[in-house]
Amino acid sequence: FFFFFKQKTAYEISACLVGSEMCIRDSYNITGDLFFSVKRYADALEPIAKSKGINIRYRYILKEVRGKDRIAVFEDQSTKQTTEEKFDLLHAVPPMHAPEVIRKSPLANEQGYIDVDQFTMQSKKYPNVWAVGDCTNIPTSKTAAAIFSQTPFLLRYMMSIVNNTETPQKKYDGYTGCPVFIGDNKLMLCEFLFNAQPTETFGDQTIPKKSFYYLKRYFFPFAYFQLMPRGLWQGRSFLINPAA
Repeated sequence: FFFFFKQKTAYEISACLVGSEMCIRDSYNITGDLFFSVKRYADALEPIAKSKGINIRYRYILKEVRGKDRIAVFEDQSTKQTTEEKFDLLHAVPPMHAPEVIRKSPLANEQGYIDVDQFTMQSKKYPNVWAVGDCTNIPTSKTAAAIFSQTPFLLRYMMSIVNNTETPQKKYDGYTGCPVFIGDNKLMLCEFLFNAQPTETFGDQTIPKKSFYYLKRYFFPFAYFQLMPRGLWQGRSFLINPAA
């Protein structure tokens, strides 16, 4: 048996595996037992997983790994019962948290993330502090796309205070993107806003496409490493500043 806690990894090598199992945590799933945090994409991804022979287990948490014996111990969150499963390959992603220097600082909220206004990225405790990305408690997926989209808003709000100018009217809407590779050189490009509201750039993006795969493989790395460091990349707005 092969256990995965990440869809992308399962899809990437599932063609080489037989009898794989995928266990999905719902720690960040406030809407219930969904295969993906946005129902529109969850409904499209679940049949793909099943078509590849991947058995989906909801509300299972990995509690212990006995490496020598190749045994994984799981807890069913619904019943609190534990089960032991033999495995050949285990790919586990631990729960994420901010670095200790943030968690134990006055900047953090009770969950250990920098407590900021979700629309302006300004600290709720210290008006001269701003933050973007994975270290914050902004209620959206922690992806590179989210960081690229948040940055121009942070800059505009920061500069308006530094220069004592009019506060910008536009606010960050929670945009994030999550490209999910499903095999066969195809990819589902999941884009959404706050409250898991889909917002698609290229029509119906619940259909995996080769064009999305080539975007992810060739264009996105160019944008990340060549355009973004020079301030020329703000996510899906390409070279146009969405906060302007």
